[in-house]
Amino acid sequence: MSLARLFVGIWKSYEETSEQATSPELKTRYYNKNREKMIEYVKQIVNQKLPNWKITKIDAERGEIIIEKKQGFTSIMVVTIYKISVIQTAMDVYCSKEGRLGDFGTSYKHILSFFDALHTEIQPERV
Repeated sequence: MSLARLFVGIWKSYEETSEQATSPELKTRYYNKNREKMIEYVKQIVNQKLPNWKITKIDAERGEIIIEKKQGFTSIMVVTIYKISVIQTAMDVYCSKEGRLGDFGTSYKHILSFFDALHTEIQPERV
């Protein structure tokens, strides 16, 4: 993690992936799986490979999964899976920390660790 991201994290308490992200690590991910299969992959990853994270809500109709970590500061991650076609999906992640101060780059690290764990099970078509 760069020193600049750490300084920005003093007042910024969230991070998110998007199509227009300036950092390649924070670009939207695309997969050749349907939405239901991707939801199952995310549930499996959170339960098996992300210690201290817990799924608090799944809205399969909207493709949203809310994951919470209550260790130190409470962090919340919202994983949104968009249906592009019958067999193709896109995934964006929003992560934030509760509290007044920024997160000092922890949201960025949480997103990267989520994708690292997910990509042990399924590789993205493109980033």
